[in-house]
Amino acid sequence: MESFSVRGDRALGPGDQDKLGFREVAKRIAMSLVDRASEDGLVVGLEGAWGSGKSSLLFLVGDELTRLPTAARPTVINFRPWLIGNRDALITSLFSELSNQLDQVALAAGDATPISIAKAKKAGKALRSFMSALSKAGGMVEVAGDVAGIGAVKFAGKGLKAAGELAGTQAPPQLSDLKDRLVASLRELGHRFVVTIDDVDRLEPGEILEILRLVRSVVDLPNVIYLLCYDSEVLAHSIQAAASVQNGRAFLEKIIQLTVMVPKPEAFQLRQWFAEALQQIGTAKNEDERERLRQVIDQEGGRQLRTPRSVVRALDSIRFFWPPLREIDADLADLVWLQLIKDGNSALYRWIEEYCGTAAALSLGTARVDEAEKSQQLAALEAAAGERVFDDHLYRHSFSAQLAGVTPNFSKSGPAFQLFERVDDRTRDEAIQSRRLASPDHYRLYFAMATPSHALTQSDFNVLWEALATSPDQTATVLLAFQRQNAAGTLTKADLMIERIKGGAYELLDGKQCRNLLMALANSMDEAFRLRPFDGFAFSSQWDRALPLVGLLLGRLKPAQRNIATRDMFAEGEAIGWLTFVFRHEIFAHGRFGDRRRHDSDWVLATEQQLDDAIRIMLSRYKAMALKDIQQSPRPLSLLFAWQQAGDEKGPRQLLGTHGKSDEGLLQTLEGLTSQINTSNRGIVTVLSRENIGPFLDYEEAVKRVKALAKKPKFKGAATKIMKLIDEGKQF
Repeated sequence: MESFSVRGDRALGPGDQDKLGFREVAKRIAMSLVDRASEDGLVVGLEGAWGSGKSSLLFLVGDELTRLPTAARPTVINFRPWLIGNRDALITSLFSELSNQLDQVALAAGDATPISIAKAKKAGKALRSFMSALSKAGGMVEVAGDVAGIGAVKFAGKGLKAAGELAGTQAPPQLSDLKDRLVASLRELGHRFVVTIDDVDRLEPGEILEILRLVRSVVDLPNVIYLLCYDSEVLAHSIQAAASVQNGRAFLEKIIQLTVMVPKPEAFQLRQWFAEALQQIGTAKNEDERERLRQVIDQEGGRQLRTPRSVVRALDSIRFFWPPLREIDADLADLVWLQLIKDGNSALYRWIEEYCGTAAALSLGTARVDEAEKSQQLAALEAAAGERVFDDHLYRHSFSAQLAGVTPNFSKSGPAFQLFERVDDRTRDEAIQSRRLASPDHYRLYFAMATPSHALTQSDFNVLWEALATSPDQTATVLLAFQRQNAAGTLTKADLMIERIKGGAYELLDGKQCRNLLMALANSMDEAFRLRPFDGFAFSSQWDRALPLVGLLLGRLKPAQRNIATRDMFAEGEAIGWLTFVFRHEIFAHGRFGDRRRHDSDWVLATEQQLDDAIRIMLSRYKAMALKDIQQSPRPLSLLFAWQQAGDEKGPRQLLGTHGKSDEGLLQTLEGLTSQINTSNRGIVTVLSRENIGPFLDYEEAVKRVKALAKKPKFKGAATKIMKLIDEGKQF
């Protein structure tokens, strides 16, 4: 049994369950750290807000690194600086950890391995020599201003310069030579070391600066990869305070060479450089993707690729993210567009991430966005993008083309975009099939290298398609199995499958499969309701989703087959509650009851003959039902109204009147006539109203009898409960 004990704010550890689905993300990060990182060393930042799961993901990355094959497995050093008292101790501790691990590498080395004992011992000796000399030199590290005003790292005390730092001051030859020997021996050893440093942003500002200096200068060594875990906003502020610089984020970018955001982001010459290098990383699948990629490089590249560093960082980001996405046929143009924005404007990247999540929820019917929120999101977009960015109409068009439901406005007045506009089914399905950023099933791949938790798999479709080719019973079994599986929010996999079939997949079904699916729905939808009940005020229930699918499936059949399928569905379907739901919709849509006949495009049953058949069949079924069976259906009151609205005014009155002659029968009958009211101050309230009782029983007489029964000991409890429901009904 799953424990619901409060575990506190701590990261995942050995034996803990990965409830956030970070394992696959961690596995891909681990593989990229080993396969894609340069032998010159690398500093990777694992970025995310406090509480977003950074430490858990960091643990999983370390765990995945230890599971790699022996030949590819790096040595992982979990360096925890908050346990160490001061700057000198930080340096000593990290070097000691590295030295100890080099000794372990030497012990594990042998003639049968790529690493020789001699090389490992040589690297260990070089490291200890450098450590000793550095200790004697004082190891002082300080910041000096550079031309950018950000600050550069150098050694003070004995005056040793860190490699790649300020030019003009010669380092002492002895210490410099020792570091060169250490660099050469580690490069020759050819073994990877991954140093993980968690919660950097929780240190004091001065300690943060020492850690960053440490990984970028003092221990900037070949084949040593650092994985730092932090909140970039917090870290940038701490750097500004500790280093007395104006731009903490720019300083941080000099230290961190590549970032991974945790999952809930001359100009022509630069673009040409980027485009030529990109061809070595990935190629477009078809002409459409190639043309979109060209536009992305011209439009977004022209805005974001302003420096050589921005080109290198963008290319490195794509090298890091593209290999796992390529395996699942993701869209290269979408990835390049997003990575250019991430490296050039992280605020805009995060806005896109949030927008895509909301747009996906809208597509699934699990969210609403009112006009006020649309205005807020538009203001947030303009603030993140920067002032007057969207004045360029060409860029406005290219930006909107990447995202679902974003429509550009090219008039001289009004906002630049309309957000969260309705996306037609065909456009949505094309995005899903192409695994685009605009796909509600695949957008998260581009942010977290993982599909959304609600995404359907090809295996899911294969299982259903096999069942559709077999029988209605097998199809119903599969649909109910999907109904038991959570997807997103209150949605199940059955909800998503119905949406996908309705969205266009039904066109792939032959006549037999259409009939099998119709009968499966007619047999299983009441059980689906019992598995996942919904109230009558659901924004878009599963019954609502399945309703138009009936019309689409019937439309795939020839007229004679269509009539037979309609009769079989209503006559043999076991889901009497859902069939009643469909039936009532058609009675109103065709104008058989009520005064608002709807356009035939809203009809599920395409002809009056089909509706006549349904009326005849359903009236016959209603008359044959016992009151107990009616009350056990998902919505008994709806069934009784359907019986009357189909033309048999007396039938339900006679059934309920007969059953209500006894005192016990009256209370049971009234209990089945309750309904729910959605109030503004009390939420959903269950009531017994005159409108529900009057069509089937004499209201005044029924109330009088219940009041009398409330005074009798035998019926007091049940009758009092009924009276409370009646009193509630009088208020609405």
